[in-house]
Amino acid sequence: MKIKITFIFLYLISLQSIKSQESEELLSSRINLSIVMPQNEEKINAANFAKIKSKIKQIISKNGVASTGYYSDFLIYPSIEIYDEETIDAGLQPIHIISGDFTLFVKQASTNKEFGSVSINFKGSGSNKYKAIKNGISKINTNRREYETFLKKVKSKIVTHYQNNCSLYISEANKYNASKKYDQALVQLLSIPAGITNCNSKINSRIIQYYKNYTNSVCEQKLLRANGYYSEKQYSKAIISLQSISPESKCKTNAFSLMKKIEKNINNKQKQELDIAKKIYTDKVAMEKSRIAAIKEIALAYYKNQPDTKINIIK
Repeated sequence: MKIKITFIFLYLISLQSIKSQESEELLSSRINLSIVMPQNEEKINAANFAKIKSKIKQIISKNGVASTGYYSDFLIYPSIEIYDEETIDAGLQPIHIISGDFTLFVKQASTNKEFGSVSINFKGSGSNKYKAIKNGISKINTNRREYETFLKKVKSKIVTHYQNNCSLYISEANKYNASKKYDQALVQLLSIPAGITNCNSKINSRIIQYYKNYTNSVCEQKLLRANGYYSEKQYSKAIISLQSISPESKCKTNAFSLMKKIEKNINNKQKQELDIAKKIYTDKVAMEKSRIAAIKEIALAYYKNQPDTKINIIK
């Protein structure tokens, strides 16, 4: 079975533990893999796809790897090869028996480079081929030593990749930033897990700078919208708009001034909402939490705007 993978856009993002700007890591050091499924594998119906995906999640989580719901530069995907099948007349209903190989691959999307694979045999039975495959999949033992060995090697290769190419990632991010593609610059650096390279301090400082550049590029439009709601006396909507303006942006002074104006015209419930927004501007911990959430939202919005990835299996 030959595998051809068409990648339109994929980046790895790790945003599990962004803490203090100065002394804490901005990234999680845990390796993340995006689970993707073949689009044209006729041997695997929708129900079996779900079962396989669940198995893969179990396998990687048991071996210190996280599955991400975002698109990732490092993908893990399955292949099923049925090399023997037979039907046995068992009386009222014939039994379909299959034997095959279940293989997992890890590839880097941006280079199409394979970082490892592992294959195990499986058998299953059922009233038809799909049920037999589903039965075989359900019997796959996710605790097998082969998976542990496979993922250890994969993690080691991924770490080495980032160690050898950290400066290149930073260089690419700088280009995106210079082109005012601040969200793409952020995603580029967020792809590197913390603690595995000697570039950490450079990465962390640039993430904060790119974030500020991004917020400066969008804050005036958000402030204009908030002022519009204020003039229309739609105070709740104005508060929501102000909450989306970073206290680290160039608009912070005007945004805070508008909050004070709104405060004179709102009821108690709206005041509670406004107090939450004002706290972000006056409390350092709240500001850092706001930055974490905002960076996640920027990255998620970026990925949502990217085309889907297709994996096509060609026989």
